[in-house]
Amino acid sequence: MSKSNSRNYKIIFTANGILSFADGLYYPFLIGFLYGLGGIPLLGTGLGLALIFESIGSYFAGKLADKYGTKPFFIISSVASITVYIAYPLLPFIDETGRSLMLSALFLILIIDGISDGFWGTVEAVYLADITSKTTRGSKMGFYWGAGGLITGAAMFGAGFLGLYIDFLTLALIVVSIYFAGVFILFRIKEM
Repeated sequence: MSKSNSRNYKIIFTANGILSFADGLYYPFLIGFLYGLGGIPLLGTGLGLALIFESIGSYFAGKLADKYGTKPFFIISSVASITVYIAYPLLPFIDETGRSLMLSALFLILIIDGISDGFWGTVEAVYLADITSKTTRGSKMGFYWGAGGLITGAAMFGAGFLGLYIDFLTLALIVVSIYFAGVFILFRIKEM
């Protein structure tokens, strides 16, 4: 791995570690929130909708990354995540004007969340393939995703305790602050 590729690997690894931590804190609260809005039917429908649009986002992300590079889509995806992460806990304020409006807003947020996740995952894989050499690609990617999974899992574990002390909106504000730090680091990566 060249010196610039090693630097880029460290930058994306650090940014992903921060974002994985934030995601890990957020997801237990999001699942509890969706369950509270409509039980298993809404939880299943909502997460299914997000996953379907994540798949669609992945398809387009690959084509767009080939044309425009990966860095813009790292930034766009992260900013979209910041937006949806603050939007979810604000939905109950819409509920006061009508449940159907709130559910429509929820489904739109889930679609944007899914597309954003699809873009991130695809450009992340493309970028990692670009900055790693054939001889170390497997070990570098394995370490990257293994560390990300450990960080996310540890944060989820911690979120279980945080849920005793803070509400979803407070957690969302904390997570958005953490996300800004990750996005700031993403600006330092170099396109390959």
